[in-house]
Amino acid sequence: MSDVTFNEAMNFTKPDLILVLNVKRFTQRRAFMESQLKKLGLNAEFIFDWDIEDLNDTIVDQYFTDRSLRQAQQSCALKHVVALQKIADSHCQFALVLEDDAVFADDFLLGLHRAMAQSQNFPGDKIIYIGSGGNFFTPKSQRKAGQYLYPGHRGRFADSYLLDSQTARKRLDWIARHKISLAIDNQFDTMDRLLGIQLLWLEHPVVEQGSKNGLFQSAVENDPPPWLKGWLFRWEKLKRKYIYQLWR
Repeated sequence: MSDVTFNEAMNFTKPDLILVLNVKRFTQRRAFMESQLKKLGLNAEFIFDWDIEDLNDTIVDQYFTDRSLRQAQQSCALKHVVALQKIADSHCQFALVLEDDAVFADDFLLGLHRAMAQSQNFPGDKIIYIGSGGNFFTPKSQRKAGQYLYPGHRGRFADSYLLDSQTARKRLDWIARHKISLAIDNQFDTMDRLLGIQLLWLEHPVVEQGSKNGLFQSAVENDPPPWLKGWLFRWEKLKRKYIYQLWR
């Protein structure tokens, strides 16, 4: 683990609540996530609610404006809604939401600790994206030594993020008023801007999305085979993390 020992990392501040969104039949993903959490001494609650086969007209009409989203997208969105409800009811300061294809970096605990420690520098409602969703990175010219959180211009996908109970409640209230019309990543971006919720990026990110880097086949998108998706992900990462930074 970079610049700290494992034993030191185990003493870092950890989230009050960790929730993992999982489809019941995705046993490989669940086992992978359980293995990652166990190695770091972390405990999580898995959310199995609203798999595709559990969807019905009543729940779809309650939460979605129309039937334009695929069932897999509806299922994913509702799992996030369940997570938000649990967080809102828990009155916690830091809750971590993970989709089941989140792949931890070696310094995952260190990144979590840094994100939570520096969150106080951004008072108010906030979402802290700890992953590299979309391979978006804060320009090198804007980074400062010892600073790990930066305002982002958009969300970094919904595979890994930190928030508190108050922010979760604001998201839930918005959904209750307006319903969901977009894929949940894009819907979060839209509502967070309207609600004045800060979007913060951890630099450097400590999670990659397994359905993007080729580890798993995507469950919500019609993607190329994992080997090709992984190659495209690595090429995009090379461009955005290193090549583009040469002049940013």
